[in-house]
Formats: sequence, structure tokens, C-alpha cells
Amino acid sequence: MAKTFFEAIGYRLGQKAVQAKNAFDLVGGTEEESSRSEIRLGREMAAALRERTPMVEENESTRYAVQIGLWLAASVKERKFPFSFSVTAEGEPTAYALPGGPVFMSWPLLELCQGQRDEIAFALSHEMGHIALRHALDKFVKDTAFSLLLRQSSVRRAAGAWLARAGRQALGSAYSKQEELEADAFAVALIRTAGGDTSAAERWLAKLDQPSGGQSAALAGDYFATHPPVQERVAHLRAGRSA
Repeated sequence: MAKTFFEAIGYRLGQKAVQAKNAFDLVGGTEEESSRSEIRLGREMAAALRERTPMVEENESTRYAVQIGLWLAASVKERKFPFSFSVTAEGEPTAYALPGGPVFMSWPLLELCQGQRDEIAFALSHEMGHIALRHALDKFVKDTAFSLLLRQSSVRRAAGAWLARAGRQALGSAYSKQEELEADAFAVALIRTAGGDTSAAERWLAKLDQPSGGQSAALAGDYFATHPPVQERVAHLRAGRSA
């Protein structure tokens, strides 16, 4: 079964994967098989993450966040992944995108949005962008330790072992600057398609970058440290809006 998984993922990644392959022996497969394998990988990783991460008990705010995520997912045109949305009880603002659809947002990050629908939408759709653009998949395919674990055991066990070794922090590790800016652009375009207020993205980023933002800005420090500077992100969004 592992070989089939590698083959299917290998089809989508093509020459890029050949250049960056770690422990993968990438050949063959179809686009449909690739998508199925990607979805399976994300589901198994999400299950392993839930086993090791405290989750917030469902409440009005978490239901609201999930509703916003599903509202956005209905407008995704690129790839119709089965997106899912969960809120973790971690103590710091963070968010994770897993291959194939699972999105996790921490409770502190949700609180930073202060209940504003389109600010929550931007935080979620940014992670959805990493999935739809397959940044999340590429990141894991290129991870030598993870690819070796996949060769040695089932996807669920490999994901659990990788999380135990690397820690949840590795899930939120930085993508390339280009990938982060692409995810921002994806997020704004998705919010626009869904009928939301695209300026909420700039407001949220700018608000949290202000020293006067107090505790909110301080809490967001680690989360934003894994992204390009806020000023650069805002400038990129404005440039895209005026193009």
C-alpha cells in the first residue's frame, strides 16, 4: 500500500518532486489517485494530531468558526477538497494546514479575530490556500524524516511518530515567503468570491502589527514570526487589489 501512496503522490509532484525527493521513490499514478492519497494522508495526520492536542469543547464561537470555514469552502474553485475545521486548546495563536483539507486554528488565534466574520475568514482561508495550492503536501513530501517513517509503517503511525519527534510546532513552521504571499492572495480572492469584505484582511494584519495593540499584538508575535513581515503582506495585498 505504501508504494501505491508514493506512486500517486509522485504523479502530481512530477519534476519538482524528483528534484526535491527525499526518501520517496516517485513514479506513476493518476491525478485522481494523487488527490485520494493526499486526502487520506491529511485525514490520518489530523487524527494523529487530535490524539496529541487538546481540543476546545464545541461552543458558540467554535461553531461560528466552522460555519465560516464551510461558507468559504463552498466557493473554492481550484480543488474541491473535503475541508474540515477544528479549534485547538493550545495556549498560543497558531494555525495548521494539513494535506487534503484539515484546517486547525487555536483558540487564542480565534479570539484575536474578536468575532469579526471576515477576519476569521481570512485566517482560515489563508490556511485553505496552503492546502488548495498544495503547499502543505509539498512541505511534508520534502520532509526526510516523515517520508522515511511513511516507508516503515502505516500513514497513521507515521504521522503519530513524526508528531512525537518533531512536535506540533513543526506543523506551523514557516513556508517560503512566496508561498505565504500566495496563500494571502488566495485568501482574499476566496473571500471576495464568497461575498465577504476583502479589506478585513488588511485591517486584521494592520491592527495586530500596531504596538498599541497591547496584549493582542504580543500574543500574536510567535504566529506572525513564521510569516513575512506584516507590512510586506499588507503591501502585497494592496498591490493585488489595485492590479
